[in-house]
Amino acid sequence: MCGIVGFWGPRDAALLRRMADSVRHRGPDDEGYLETDRMSLGHRRLSIIDIAGGHQPMSNEDGSVQLVYNGEVYNFRELRRELEAAGHVFRTESDSEVVVHAYEEWGCDCFRRFNGMWALALADLKKGRLVLARDHFGIKPLYYARTGRRVLFASEIKALLQDPDLETGPNDQVIYEYLRYGLHDHREETFFRGILRLEAATWAVIDGSGMTTGRYWTPRLSQEAGTDPAEFRRLFRESVRRRLVAEVPVGACLSGGLDSTTILRLMDELVKEDGEETRAVGERIKTFSAVFDNDPIDERDYIREAVEGTVAESHYIHPDPHEFVRELEAFVWHQEEPTVSTGPYAQWCVMRGAAEKVKVLLDGQGGDELIAGYVPYHAVYLRQLRRERRWGLLLREAWAARDVLWPLIRRRLLSRSPRRRIDEPGLIRDEFRRGVREPDDRRPQDDLKKRLLADVTTYSLPCLLRYEDKNSMAFSIESRVPYLDQELVDHILALPPEAIIRDGWSRFILRQAMKGTLPGRIARRRWKVGFTTPEIRWLKNRRAAFGSILASPGFQGRRYWHGRKVLEAFRGACSGRLDNSMFFWRAINVEVWLRVFFDADGSVRREPPPSHIRASDRAWAEAAARAGYDGAVRVLSVEANETKHLFAAVGEQVFARLPVRTRLVHPGDDLAEVILEGLGGGRAPAGGRDAGRGPTSRITLEAGDIVAVSEKVVAVSQGRSFPLAEVRPRPVARLLSRFVNRNPHGIGVGMPETMELAIRQAGLPRILFAAAVGAAGKLVGVRGLFYKIAGQAVKAIDGPTPGTIPPYNSHAKLAPLDPEGVAED
Repeated sequence: MCGIVGFWGPRDAALLRRMADSVRHRGPDDEGYLETDRMSLGHRRLSIIDIAGGHQPMSNEDGSVQLVYNGEVYNFRELRRELEAAGHVFRTESDSEVVVHAYEEWGCDCFRRFNGMWALALADLKKGRLVLARDHFGIKPLYYARTGRRVLFASEIKALLQDPDLETGPNDQVIYEYLRYGLHDHREETFFRGILRLEAATWAVIDGSGMTTGRYWTPRLSQEAGTDPAEFRRLFRESVRRRLVAEVPVGACLSGGLDSTTILRLMDELVKEDGEETRAVGERIKTFSAVFDNDPIDERDYIREAVEGTVAESHYIHPDPHEFVRELEAFVWHQEEPTVSTGPYAQWCVMRGAAEKVKVLLDGQGGDELIAGYVPYHAVYLRQLRRERRWGLLLREAWAARDVLWPLIRRRLLSRSPRRRIDEPGLIRDEFRRGVREPDDRRPQDDLKKRLLADVTTYSLPCLLRYEDKNSMAFSIESRVPYLDQELVDHILALPPEAIIRDGWSRFILRQAMKGTLPGRIARRRWKVGFTTPEIRWLKNRRAAFGSILASPGFQGRRYWHGRKVLEAFRGACSGRLDNSMFFWRAINVEVWLRVFFDADGSVRREPPPSHIRASDRAWAEAAARAGYDGAVRVLSVEANETKHLFAAVGEQVFARLPVRTRLVHPGDDLAEVILEGLGGGRAPAGGRDAGRGPTSRITLEAGDIVAVSEKVVAVSQGRSFPLAEVRPRPVARLLSRFVNRNPHGIGVGMPETMELAIRQAGLPRILFAAAVGAAGKLVGVRGLFYKIAGQAVKAIDGPTPGTIPPYNSHAKLAPLDPEGVAED
């Protein structure tokens, strides 16, 4: 997987390299360029296949066709044999060389022959034209924009922003459709005015006369395919097999649902057969799953069942609302456009965790849209049966699906309570609404297959593929989606509706095809969770942080919404007076997007602010170091933690973050001495538990440096951090912990062990009194009274942080004693 950039127009080497540098995270392994008087191509490579021979731009024998290419063509070996028979000569084993020769042989008609995921640019030097193209489903992104001098293209929008001649700004029409209806990625326009996405299954030719586009494939619905589950299984298994070919480690995303478990089980079959295609997987299939402690959407029970009996090795990732708030701007910078919910952040976390183990991941995108994985599709099918006057089948299907339909009906009925319902249209300013038009939403409501196709091509899948690509490439991972295999999709499009929904079961043919392979409990799952987050609970848990965004002068002054009304509705939803609304996240997301990509004067921001930069994308740090910024030079000289920011912005100042690795801290340790040892300026112990460790960092303190120490580390050194197993909560602590909300800074006393520490710290009478007053306050809508009475020492108590290492994930701690004195020392 790679990043491609370039333009038609006068050459500009500096611009081309700025564009390529901006997508370095997509291809950290190699780079290459082609520059002519009319065409310029740039490439950043993530090496997956033919690591030694896949350098780009790739050319034909005489160099007259030059390619930069992002993706994989899985049937490249079959195409290569056909091209060799036609006289073509190959120098490498890469699929990119096959693409070059396929274009040379068949022109733009070659694209319909490719089975894979790809976005590409071809410089046809003989014909004097630049050709752009994108895969059948738009799995890989490709954006373009026009200036007065050039037609720019790139894998990511941020690369286009590097051209100072590009005039852009917020796209009001797209923002309105997103805020009001949650629509996005459903048209060629983006959130950036004047920046377009090349649509799926489309080619574009740019030459001296302008730009022309055309489609090379249009999906066709029929009912010609048989309903044999064995044929469906054969095609799906072959699709998974194709996507295991790599020269780097391959793993899988696993949610515990039907789609991801099916992919895992087919991978398991192939690995146990020990074929050549599975060598990159290894002896164990590494799976990566998002989990949420003590939350209804946690899927660990299903995940354990999914891997049972396989050669899978499970890795759990713990998305956290506190980390989400800290990472929100970095997440938006990589996504480049707003997302439908906070759910894609869970995927972001999974990709980051997986990057430590693998470079290729198989994922289940597309299954829900192709074979009706979402509950509302049942309603569409029932309306189709009503339209077709198939009354008997309508009644049978409605009765069989009653357990999934009734909660949907009940939720809609309850949401119509006028006293609790949030008036979302009323939150949008009338003057903004008058400047845009209502969207033309043409989703079929009474034809199942037409609705599925509309969601595949327009309303659902395109945004999910954008999330998948941006999240995976942010951490230099290639994500592959077996459901979107061309042969498999053509087969699904030809299935009759009753092969998709039958007897109240969605994805009926998949369940039949995987009988005996899927665990029974997963095969019978009715409800989908997938990679998501407990969104509303997160918004409430971090309401102080999100509320501060909504209350900020920037948000309040935007021309899109009534800022005061949005803030009041958000507070009402957090208190339980009003229904929850997805509008809050959409408004927050638009606000953060505006802050990330545009300066206060409306000018576009072409570089990420330092606080957005992570070790996975060091381009800014390297550029700043070349410019002489001493902090960046120092950052690049140390081994940075790949999951933490390289820089932190505090007010008007930007601080470089230099991680100091120390020996383990134990109760009674002198922290000043430990820090000096870690910096290389102290003396390691001569004997005992840390003998021989020596200094672990070589960082020289300079004037103006600030040494920051985690309060948990201070608590450990003071003997105020306790293993959970050693804290024995009394019954009253277990009872009280159930009724106390987490505070905005951590677990607080919302677990028995931390409540027990609170009782020891403040005394049982005070805690009981605080609990009683807090409960009374909630009845009248007043929150926070518990901590006000219990005191700051109780408020600072914190529990374990999931997803970290001991003692952070296994201890509860009291607030450090005398923090000012510790800092003075």
